[in-house]
Amino acid sequence: MAIPNTPANFLLQTGDGKAYLSWDQDTTGNTLSYLVERSLDGITYTLLATVTGSPLNNYYFDSSGTSGTQYYYRVAAQNGSGTSAYTAAQNITVVAIGIQSLGALRILSQQRCDKVNSQFITTEEWNAYISDSYKELYDLLIQKYADDYYVAQTYTWTTDGSSVLYPLPPDFYKNLLVEVALNPADNNSWITLRKFQRIQQNLWNYPNIYTFYGITNLRYRIDGNYLHIVPLSTAGQTLRMWYCPRPAVLMADFNTLDGVSGWYEYIVIDACIKAMIKEESLEMAQAFGLQKAAMIERINAAAENRDTQSPEIVSDSRMRNFAWTDDGSFGGNGAGSMW
Repeated sequence: MAIPNTPANFLLQTGDGKAYLSWDQDTTGNTLSYLVERSLDGITYTLLATVTGSPLNNYYFDSSGTSGTQYYYRVAAQNGSGTSAYTAAQNITVVAIGIQSLGALRILSQQRCDKVNSQFITTEEWNAYISDSYKELYDLLIQKYADDYYVAQTYTWTTDGSSVLYPLPPDFYKNLLVEVALNPADNNSWITLRKFQRIQQNLWNYPNIYTFYGITNLRYRIDGNYLHIVPLSTAGQTLRMWYCPRPAVLMADFNTLDGVSGWYEYIVIDACIKAMIKEESLEMAQAFGLQKAAMIERINAAAENRDTQSPEIVSDSRMRNFAWTDDGSFGGNGAGSMW
């Protein structure tokens, strides 16, 4: 029996935290098994699996990878006479449900507009298209649904008694909530702060009120890259912000993003529009534009109210925090009394 041929049409896909490998079945009958090898660097490979079966399987699911890690795979055919040469290695970043990698998005975009082997658009250009399109999708969700999808770990400051400006988190994009702690050791002691209007900046210029009952006259405002607090707060107070971070920059093939429910399709379509515009294929760009409009409708219809059990309503932030109202009178935590 002759040594089998190298498996043809080796393909690699990922999803749900697994890698799926497939190749053409050997029709000569020379192959008894397939060897699947994996590597972290594309240089040193280890045997991952010996694929058998009756009939002989021409695919393999690898569920042992770590999500967000890039792996290299290759496959060879084997029989009693020996082992074929391995396929050319392919790499992919294993991703969890709803996640997609830059490398996979680039391939999907090239396939969609029939540019897989074209050199007209460089890899760097494709990466830039995809990164910009991802930011469009990010903004689409942030503008309407914000904390339903993108919330960073809370960021805290400790007041020093002499500053009114505190640097925002390095990845700050949009504020969701600013709080002050009555007792930093008690997770139930947070008080929601209200925003002051620019013209009100000096309205509370008397000593900072801060009591056990949650009464505070502290107000906040986003000023450039700073959190602005008025009046000057006493030292040792803990401030906390809930915020949406800036979208990550996609540079390496293993960089990933959250496509939620296949919404990375928006990125693929928009990247194709950019590619077609560069090629001056305006008719194709318009066709992709129609697909993009349909995708926006889909996202708008599906994205709102991720928590469908309890939709958001207008409500008081904390009624017992009956500090000064924004019109300067004493009463409820807002304009007008809430007694």
